[in-house]
Amino acid sequence: MDTGVGVGSETHRRPARAHLWPVLPLAAAAWWVGGALPWTLDGLGARSPRNWPYDVATGSATDGYISLLPFTTARLGLLLTITLVGGGLAALATLWVRPRGGRRLRVAVLATLGALTSGAYTIAQSAGATRQLGSDFDRDDRVLLGVLAVAVLGTVLGLVLGLTVALGGPVLRALAATPLAVALGSWVSAVVVALLGLQRSLGLLQWSSVVVGVAAGLALAGLGLRPARRLVTWLAVLVLLSVCAAGQTAFSYLASYLRPRSGLPNGLRDHVEASRDVFLAALSPANQAWGVHLVAVVVGLVGSLVLWRRPRTPPRGSGRTAPRPAARHTPAPAHDRHAGATTS
Repeated sequence: MDTGVGVGSETHRRPARAHLWPVLPLAAAAWWVGGALPWTLDGLGARSPRNWPYDVATGSATDGYISLLPFTTARLGLLLTITLVGGGLAALATLWVRPRGGRRLRVAVLATLGALTSGAYTIAQSAGATRQLGSDFDRDDRVLLGVLAVAVLGTVLGLVLGLTVALGGPVLRALAATPLAVALGSWVSAVVVALLGLQRSLGLLQWSSVVVGVAAGLALAGLGLRPARRLVTWLAVLVLLSVCAAGQTAFSYLASYLRPRSGLPNGLRDHVEASRDVFLAALSPANQAWGVHLVAVVVGLVGSLVLWRRPRTPPRGSGRTAPRPAARHTPAPAHDRHAGATTS
């Protein structure tokens, strides 16, 4: 006997991706599990031989100590890369919700809360572990404060850029994706080094620039070539690519001098001025990685043509279906009650 209950319950059951709450845990997991993957593969600061149960319980290791983030000046570049990429990955959790429609603000708030929760815990654990078990230089309050500022600023900046890529328009999406593309190249290099070791990965590290070019090219492909004024944004993306790469080089140069016996803190101003000179020198045409720009342009052009030739389909759940023309019904002729009668 069919009661009809099954059909009704299935009709009123919401799809899984219509729920908002999974965005928060997904963003929290993406920030650390995805962003800190190079550091996790490298052993979280420990070195072989490892006794993981004891290391996790005590926070110490045979050579080093357990830290959820690289919270030392020697790894400052990696810390910035992890927080930037982690923020970008956390923002991708907004793609869970379909359709987003008018719920963009709530989705963005949930992703932000998830990323900040994960970031706050890992930063607090890393700062506490470094304060207790780090070297005398890394345990200095001034050094810890500087590393903390890099972690917080990287997290916030990566999250803002990621949300712009996930929820913004084509122009803002392309501009915001460019710094993340530069950070992604360093992130991939760090993963390769963590997996293979420095010596065995030297031949593969040269391809990290190709990763940057492909990522920037995908951003250009999403931007498209029409209308023609978007070509100005293409140029802006390529210029921003050079600026971000130069900034990354200058930051790495500055971080290399943030160590003991380097004249700190009195010599900090000199190191900052020297890193500024490195930044300006990296912007010169002679020091540009033109191959990265070429890869970005080629990938952008090919992707734009593919997207242009693809037939457009209306997004699911958006727009109203066109009203169907009303069918014209012809009234049936009335029954003639004299049809069977005969005349006499």
